[in-house]
This record gives sequence, C-alpha cells and structure tokens, in this order.
Amino acid sequence: MKIEVWLPSVLRSHVAGKSRIAAQGSNVGQVLNSLADLHSALRPYLFDDQGNLHPYINVFRNDSNIRECEGLDTEVAEADELRILPAVAGG
Repeated sequence: MKIEVWLPSVLRSHVAGKSRIAAQGSNVGQVLNSLADLHSALRPYLFDDQGNLHPYINVFRNDSNIRECEGLDTEVAEADELRILPAVAGG
C-alpha cells in the first residue's frame, strides 16, 4: 500500500524539493526503505550502516512517535501519514 511521507525542509533537497512523497510498505521500516530506494541520497540521512534509524531522526505515524510503538516494525494502514522530524539541538 502507498503511504504519504512528509519530509522536513532540510531533507527536501534530496527529493527534488518535494514536501510529500508516496512510498510503499506495510510497516514504517518498509515505507522508509522504499522511500530511500526511490531517492538514494536520503538513505544516509535516515539510516546508519546497519540499517537502523538514526537516533536523531524522529518518525511519527499520524500523532504517534514510532519509538513509543514498535519502532520500524510499526504497522501502517492506507490512511496513515508518516512525518520525518530530525531532532533539533542548540544552546
């Protein structure tokens, strides 16, 4: 199934400036990997060398942080939206 993924402005240069992209999968990991397959420049910004989501990347399925659900194994449904939000630090 296709899931709409919302991208923050910092990642849009890697996807031709798009703010939303449809990607396929039945769980968050599959959707993000599908997105990275479509736009290979995104992969190092999302995943480490072992294929784990970087700790500074937050992904929300609708209003739920996937880290509080089942992580990359969190299931998605046709009406769900994923939002990628990199953590912001400052001081």
